[in-house]
Amino acid sequence: MNVGDFLPQLGLQQKELQGANLIGAQLRGANFRGLNLRGANLSEALLVYADLIEADLTEVNLSKAFLCEAFINLANLTRANLSHANLREATLIGVELTGANLTQANLKKANLVGANLDQANLTGANLSDADLRGAQLFTAILKGAVYSNRTLFPPEIDPVLVGAYLLAPDVFLQEANLSGVDLSGADLKGANLRGVNLCKANLFGVNLSRANLAGANLSGADLREALLNESILEKAIYDPNTRLSTEIDLRQGGAYLIAANVSLPGVNLSDVDLSESNLSGVNFCGANLKRVNLKNTDLTHANLKRTSLDQANLEGIDLRQADLTGASLLKVNLQNSDLRKADFTRANLDNSNLSHTDLRNADFTQASLQGVDFKDADLRGIDLTRANLTQANLENVNLSQAELTKVNLEGANLCGADLSHAVFYQVSLKGANLKGVNLKGAKLNQVILDETDLDL
Repeated sequence: MNVGDFLPQLGLQQKELQGANLIGAQLRGANFRGLNLRGANLSEALLVYADLIEADLTEVNLSKAFLCEAFINLANLTRANLSHANLREATLIGVELTGANLTQANLKKANLVGANLDQANLTGANLSDADLRGAQLFTAILKGAVYSNRTLFPPEIDPVLVGAYLLAPDVFLQEANLSGVDLSGADLKGANLRGVNLCKANLFGVNLSRANLAGANLSGADLREALLNESILEKAIYDPNTRLSTEIDLRQGGAYLIAANVSLPGVNLSDVDLSESNLSGVNFCGANLKRVNLKNTDLTHANLKRTSLDQANLEGIDLRQADLTGASLLKVNLQNSDLRKADFTRANLDNSNLSHTDLRNADFTQASLQGVDFKDADLRGIDLTRANLTQANLENVNLSQAELTKVNLEGANLCGADLSHAVFYQVSLKGANLKGVNLKGAKLNQVILDETDLDL
């Protein structure tokens, strides 16, 4: 189809293509040869077999566009957005891609001979069987890109040294991050993919026979028509968005369905990446979640009683009204998290990071909080009855109206803390730093102040 036959339907003339809005346009086989499309929005457009030779595509938006087998020779794609675009078998000889965004783009079997990719971002791009001879890649970002034994790189580029991953049978990719990468049709038979992050990856038709996928994150991945004969799936996780062929049952290999309100008491998911998951209302009572990555995960109303979360990454987690009674959270990162009304009764959080955390109305009765960093946290309404906060950092925290009964604050740093209207009863502040604290309206009864710095 000639583009001239299509544009009148959009109210556009060829000379008006610069900056045009063509989101999702059906332009299969269209002829844009030599045209000026600077700044145009062609995201999700269908441009299969299109002729874009010598076109000016500077700063064009082609994210998620379909450019399979398109002809793009000598085109100017400076600073273009090609993230998640499908360029399979496209011809890009001598193309200008300086500063282009090619993150997670599919360039399988693409011809990039002589292309200029200086400062281009190819993180997570699929370069399997691509021809990159003579391409400028000195300043390109290739970390996390994937390639095959048939990919042709310039002699000065070592894909291993720049952080790219080889896709081949029996390769070692343990704990690699391939989230969102298009791996469709790859042969990974016998590969070590233990702990690999394959969240939202395209694994359509991939050969994973005898592959080790223990602890892998398959949430939202497309596994339709994948071969999983004799593969190891122990402690792998998937969610309701994982796409499977009818004959595939991941549970038979030991994988766990991770979703809101699931019940997995006592489960062992240590070292697994559960980041960004929706686990609201989940039952992990007594589970082993040591060193698990739960960054930015929703665990509101979750049952985490007696759960082991030692050294877990809980940054940005939502634990509102979660039950962590008796849980172990040694050396965890809870920075910037929401813990409002969470129950940490008798929990152990020694040496953890809770800075910049919202802890309003949380219950830490009898909790062990030695050496915890609470800097800049909001502790209004918190219950710290009988809690141990020796050597804790409470700099600039808000503890107004807090109930502090039989709390051990020996050696704690309370510099600049707001303690207005707080109630102190049988509290030890021996050796504590109280410089600049606000004690307006606070009630102190049977408080130990030995060796305390009271420079208010």
